[in-house]
Amino acid sequence: MRQSADAWTPEDRAVVGEFLQTQIARQQTDHTSGSRRDHTSGSWLEHLTAALDYRVWHEFGVERHQHGRWVPATGPASGGERVLAVSVPLFATASSHYASAGSPYAPRLVTLDEAFAGVDDDSRAKCLGLLHAFDLDVVMTSEREWACYPQVPGVAIAQLSQIDEVAAVLVTRWEWDGDRRLRREDPVRSRNAESAPQEKAVGAEPLWT
Repeated sequence: MRQSADAWTPEDRAVVGEFLQTQIARQQTDHTSGSRRDHTSGSWLEHLTAALDYRVWHEFGVERHQHGRWVPATGPASGGERVLAVSVPLFATASSHYASAGSPYAPRLVTLDEAFAGVDDDSRAKCLGLLHAFDLDVVMTSEREWACYPQVPGVAIAQLSQIDEVAAVLVTRWEWDGDRRLRREDPVRSRNAESAPQEKAVGAEPLWT
């Protein structure tokens, strides 16, 4: 079952079929207690759904390669290593889930809050490159991460700035093209400027300074 079903031999299919039939029979047996049969314990569809739920009878472990050998990801590790041990399998899971979409243009959204906290810059670059390899549409927030690495072919950046005692947030827009980070005009502010009257009213205060 670790390979595509298209590659199964007739013997493989027989083994898988026998295993699944055993799971179905076990699920039905679990709802039959001796001579007493509980007819309210669920429908045949519910029994079948439970029997084919691979999360009940299949599990996998995450390991990391350290000092020339594979060790469990749950073992002693730094904060950054623990972040990577959790994040990378989740990225692979999200990519696999989105692969089931019927349209190749369907969004493949992943949101990250305070992305890669405690992770060094080299590992950050590799993780963001991995997100690109998985073809995921990433939206993230970070106190310091700009995602401007050669592994990232492009990213839109909104830098938020605030001054104490000022009830406003300044949004500065940038773009990374895989080679350079460039300042971009705010489209909303540009439209407002184009539609504004040519003559400035006396005493009017600018919207932005």
